[in-house]
Amino acid sequence: MNEEMIFKQINLVRQNTLNEMEGLSEEQADQMPKGFRNTIRWNLGHIYTVQNALLARFGGKDIEIPPHYIELFTPGTTPTDWKDEVPSLDEIRQLLEEQPEKLKASLVGQLDEEAAKPFKSLSTVGEILNFTLYHEGMHLGAIKGLKKADS
Repeated sequence: MNEEMIFKQINLVRQNTLNEMEGLSEEQADQMPKGFRNTIRWNLGHIYTVQNALLARFGGKDIEIPPHYIELFTPGTTPTDWKDEVPSLDEIRQLLEEQPEKLKASLVGQLDEEAAKPFKSLSTVGEILNFTLYHEGMHLGAIKGLKKADS
């Protein structure tokens, strides 16, 4: 697997996600227009959380996730169930900005390794990492839809 290409694409996709955060207010991040199940804040936290969780759980890699992010942002969660304080946009942005380099530092030279357990039909660490690009793109589309519905 061409590691350089994968990490370059991760940076490209992530920059697009970060660009969508420009000028976003805390209030806008929590709007949930009719027909939507989640908010922009949830989608941003979900992107971060799932990328780390897939690589930790299925890839078998030692990737940290703040425990409260699991409770807030994993699949099946929704802001309507949130009871505790949620991370600010600044906190989420910082984690999203740092994540690509942290992943690269943790995973370089390991993308062709067998995953601890397959995720869907993906059996290597690199295949799972590559899937997270698709996942992030899906949620970036949701963020754009939320912004459009809110305007």
